Amino acid sequence: MFPELFLTQDEIIKKLRAIAEIHVFKNARTISCIFYDVLKMAYYAVKRKREGLRKKSAEGVCLTRKEITRITKLVDFFHVNDKTHKVDHELSQCFGANFNEADALKFFENFVEGITKDKFGRPINIDLENGTKFMYKNYETGRHELQSQYYLSFRGKRLPWIRHTIHNSKNIYTKIDKDQREIMYVSKYDLPNYDEENNKCYWVVIVKKYKKDKIAPYEFKTAFRVSKYNNMLKRLERYKPIIEVPNL
Repeated sequence: MFPELFLTQDEIIKKLRAIAEIHVFKNARTISCIFYDVLKMAYYAVKRKREGLRKKSAEGVCLTRKEITRITKLVDFFHVNDKTHKVDHELSQCFGANFNEADALKFFENFVEGITKDKFGRPINIDLENGTKFMYKNYETGRHELQSQYYLSFRGKRLPWIRHTIHNSKNIYTKIDKDQREIMYVSKYDLPNYDEENNKCYWVVIVKKYKKDKIAPYEFKTAFRVSKYNNMLKRLERYKPIIEVPNL
């Protein structure tokens, strides 16, 4: 049973403030940041749960203790494995002003395409025909249309990050999407002196395969940056961490 606390909103505020004051500021700040993420991710879980209800209720949607525990474990895994990589040398080689669509396609063919493995030995196939689609986006249709006017240079310039993320990330998550098993690799990159707004961002790589297939490699599907921290939390809420890496 929980202690007889937190019976009102005011009591929640009062008790949490009081217990924060027994810690030095640095500890209180770190603890608050972590549990802010739990509260924020729980908010996204409530929102997704509400949207999935056929019959809308005037009362607020409540999460079970099991659901909240899952989110707490997810936040813990995310923080433990959240490593920042400095973008230099090979990771920044495509950031020149003259790196255009043709350069991106050539780089993909020479340095990204082919079979590779993640940190735990999973084979991943990065196919030229399907793998380049992630660099194109028609925002009106929402589709990846392979036409020059829809080429996204900020994705092309991050081509070296695809294999680097697959090879180095321990921040790995999975979910079942219909008949497909999806794995999401997450890395954080810091670009010193690149620009004022997007110096630090998350880079997400998505791979998939038929969920019952134990032999074939995963297929690379897409990669994209996530610049806003809350958007990263919102995406993570839909997944579960791969804590002990099985033969998926």
